[in-house]
Amino acid sequence: MAEGIISYILDIVRKSGGHVVVFKVAVGEFSQFDKRLIEELLMELAKGTELERANIIVEIEKAMVNCLYCDSKWGFHELIEHLPDDQKEMIHFLPELLNSFSKCPTCGKSDLEIEKGRSVRVVEVELDV
Repeated sequence: MAEGIISYILDIVRKSGGHVVVFKVAVGEFSQFDKRLIEELLMELAKGTELERANIIVEIEKAMVNCLYCDSKWGFHELIEHLPDDQKEMIHFLPELLNSFSKCPTCGKSDLEIEKGRSVRVVEVELDV
């Protein structure tokens, strides 16, 4: 995965003809990846490439939930804060269980989908051309 990110950004560099000043990667809180490990891997893989001097930023992306019925958007933790600890723990390990224990605060339906916070993705690349 880290190699794929470096490869993707190097491709941008080669197409633009500039060099990367900074690139930012978002690690979803449910992605099962360790932020620090990804940071270290990206820095190691950037050595000896056009990205060696780039500022690499890795941030945790908070999970966001969308109600498929009314299209309201909520922070994941807002929806589970009122739940008992055992249910919170179950949802933490199996986020798909959210529909079983939570409802949309706007419409009361449980047609909820985790919209953000499950992936690792490049969110910004700043070039100096």
